[in-house]
Amino acid sequence: MAKTIMIMHKDPDTRMSVRTLLEANGYNVIEVVSFKDFLAKVNKNIDLVIINGLMPRDKIVEVSQKNGLRVAYFLSAEISEEELSLYKNVVGGIDEPHDIKEFLRKIKVLIR
Repeated sequence: MAKTIMIMHKDPDTRMSVRTLLEANGYNVIEVVSFKDFLAKVNKNIDLVIINGLMPRDKIVEVSQKNGLRVAYFLSAEISEEELSLYKNVVGGIDEPHDIKEFLRKIKVLIR
C-alpha cells in the first residue's frame, strides 16, 4: 500500500514540483494551501506531514500530534534545531528537492 504524504508549502510551484516527484515515486500526496485547508484534509491515514516554516507551525504540529501523525519541516533559515525538538512527533527536516535522489532518500527515512 502506498504511503500518503501531506505537503504544505507557501509556494504553489514548489508544492506542485514536490507532488509530481513524490507521485512519480509511488506516494499518495495531499496538497494543503492554508491552515483551514489542513484542518479540512487532515486524517489518521497520513504517514507524514511536511510543512513550510511560514505556516502556523505550532498549531499544525499540535493537531498532527493529536492525530498521531509524523511531521517534518521544509528546512529554512526560520527554523532552528531547537524548534525541531519541541514536539515528539516532529521527526526532522528536509531540504526542498534540489537533489532528487537525496530528497527521496530522506523521505524514506522520515516516513519509516
